[in-house]
Amino acid sequence: PRRRDPVRKWVLVFAVFCAVLLAWYMSADRYTPYTTQARVNAFVVPIAPQVAGEVLSVDVRSNQAVKKGDLLARIDPVRYEIAVASAEAQLALTRQNLKVGSSTVDAAAASLNAAKAALLKDTQNEARLKRIDADVPGAISQRSLEWATTSRIEGEAQVAGAKANLQKAIEGLGPRDEKNPQLLAARAALDKAKLDLQYTRLVAPNDGLVTDLRVDVGNFAATGQPLMTFVGAQKMWVEANLTENNLGHIKPGDTVDLVLDVWPDKTLRGRVRNVTFGVTAAESTSKPGTLPTVQNARDWLRNAQRFPVLIDFEDP
Repeated sequence: PRRRDPVRKWVLVFAVFCAVLLAWYMSADRYTPYTTQARVNAFVVPIAPQVAGEVLSVDVRSNQAVKKGDLLARIDPVRYEIAVASAEAQLALTRQNLKVGSSTVDAAAASLNAAKAALLKDTQNEARLKRIDADVPGAISQRSLEWATTSRIEGEAQVAGAKANLQKAIEGLGPRDEKNPQLLAARAALDKAKLDLQYTRLVAPNDGLVTDLRVDVGNFAATGQPLMTFVGAQKMWVEANLTENNLGHIKPGDTVDLVLDVWPDKTLRGRVRNVTFGVTAAESTSKPGTLPTVQNARDWLRNAQRFPVLIDFEDP
């Protein structure tokens, strides 16, 4: 048999190897997605007081693990305790004023009833005198008749005034139950004062750790100004940026093997939460009134777009 050309043989072997490698790469890219562009994420919450005041104590240190509700720091509560006492006194005064207003309404109602009774008496007296004068002409003097009529008119005016006073007292008092606006306003002021007093204690919003501590005893804490940073440990996830070629068979609930740089000898297990629907092509956008931005990419092969895939740890 004729000897084969060794160069042709090795070229053929290399070509077969490249074909197998290409097939493996293409199938692995779809069925076993892999990326090193990933990062562990957690919720970061700036701890800022909702009331202002001098810091009395700092009860944590930087990088300390805390549980939900643990005390982080305390703000001087004296002024807020005074505000609570003042609001309580105002609530008591409002209740007292409502009782006085209720008595005023009762008194106005009694005055109205008295005015109605007097009007009834004057009306009956006027009618009686007119009847006697009609039966026996001259028996009742004209002056007496005029006086009776005047008394009846004055009685009507007094009834009208008593009604107005009663309505004024009722409107000034408002509802007599717990839905009275004055009572509701006083209670709201008291609740606000108690809430401000509660805010003098800064507590951990959840399980996690405290870092970036920027306060010490004696500092003045301003409302909304962060004093420290809280990192939530109860919910951590991985955001892995995978190319479009990797996304064909990825679906929520798929298991994922994770290796962190800090633990290269440990394989952690996770599950896909979801795949992000879209990303922003910031370099290709242009604002109105400007010329369009055109990408002058001269590479032979276009880089595949990457989409974030969110992965939750099976063991938090």
